[in-house]
Amino acid sequence: MKQLKDITVIGVALFAMFFGAGNLIFPPQLGVMSGASWMEAIMGFFTTDVSLSILAIVAVAKSGGSFYSFSSKVSPRFSIVMGIILMLILGPLLALPRTGAVSFEMGIIPLFPSIPQYVFTLVYFGMALLFVINPKGIIDKVAVYLTPLLLLALVSIIVKNMLMPDADFPLTKISNVYAYAFLEGYQTVDALGAVIFSGIILMGLKEKGYTDTSSQVKMMIKSGLVAFSIIGFVYGGLIYLGASGASSIPAGMSRTESFMALVERVFGQYGVWMVAVTVIFACFTTTVGLTTAVAEYFSELTNNKLTYRFNVITITLLSYLLANLGVEQIVLFSGPILGIVYPAILVLVILNLFDKYIHFKGIYSGVVGGTLCFSILMFICESFDSLLVVKDWLLSFPMTTFEMGWLIPAITGGLIASIIYKIKATRTI
Repeated sequence: MKQLKDITVIGVALFAMFFGAGNLIFPPQLGVMSGASWMEAIMGFFTTDVSLSILAIVAVAKSGGSFYSFSSKVSPRFSIVMGIILMLILGPLLALPRTGAVSFEMGIIPLFPSIPQYVFTLVYFGMALLFVINPKGIIDKVAVYLTPLLLLALVSIIVKNMLMPDADFPLTKISNVYAYAFLEGYQTVDALGAVIFSGIILMGLKEKGYTDTSSQVKMMIKSGLVAFSIIGFVYGGLIYLGASGASSIPAGMSRTESFMALVERVFGQYGVWMVAVTVIFACFTTTVGLTTAVAEYFSELTNNKLTYRFNVITITLLSYLLANLGVEQIVLFSGPILGIVYPAILVLVILNLFDKYIHFKGIYSGVVGGTLCFSILMFICESFDSLLVVKDWLLSFPMTTFEMGWLIPAITGGLIASIIYKIKATRTI
């Protein structure tokens, strides 16, 4: 009974921390674009977003439960460098400031346009600091105090929309719904969040008395399945929300504008309030989870020379300052770096899942190295028009239309590493 309760509490808390504003606005727009083919859209979106996220949690759990154990098979130095880059992106340089900026732009401006952004973000990050300043019991804090409000808002939107009569499902606006949804799910980069939040699950499990590796792995996987079962229901409901209201959404609307219009269609004059509550709580739970994860990482990395308390204060302050730049500036600043890091994390997920079949750990270096070479070269080509020929060559790689052009370089890197291993093994005989 205790185990079931712990799985539920941790799974629900993980859902709340994972489900941010980005998760909120992608599915409805996908529903708008897919129209009558909304079931196909759900399948395509689940194939990449939900499936990859669950696999990421399983991979981290199997590797030992921490980012270091997950990535150090490439090399300890790589693990540190990649960990720092990833934590800065998902922390004070991109994800955290964006939560504050999105909360302001979607939750506050429509209701209270006279409130200055720096005042709201000061209150927002100040409240977050109160939640995370003491890491003990953070899982329970999120599960008990924050998740019910977020879930109530989401379920209210989804259920009320389902009960509306005469839903109008227009024809799809895209040629291949499954492929489009597959790509949308990939571009949410939710697997990164799954990798990071696995550390919080481990911390919560230790607090609840699960100290041996075997029980931690099982509990992490079960908690992850609970979290993504809830997320799957919410994603399906939000895609249906977009599909059933697609005929009322003018062409050219952004994801944010579409979501606000769809909720207003369901709740009328109270729609703005529903959007505000949903967005702010979705962002706030993510802020709490990310701040905790990033602070814990840097504390462990420095053997507590940078204390957890010092880290959360520094992270919160930086996030507050950058949040006032606005959403577009934040994305422009750190988005390209994310495009380099994300494919490397995905191949690490795959490698860790099949680790017991990998007898030569140098394959990790080869596969990740090939992936990074492709991603970095693509980034350089997109930055300089003079490299258009090279860019066209890279775009000719298989799976590039699915943002997975790195697949062939990754396999090539792994094969080269295997050949080197066999040559070395032959020489030692």
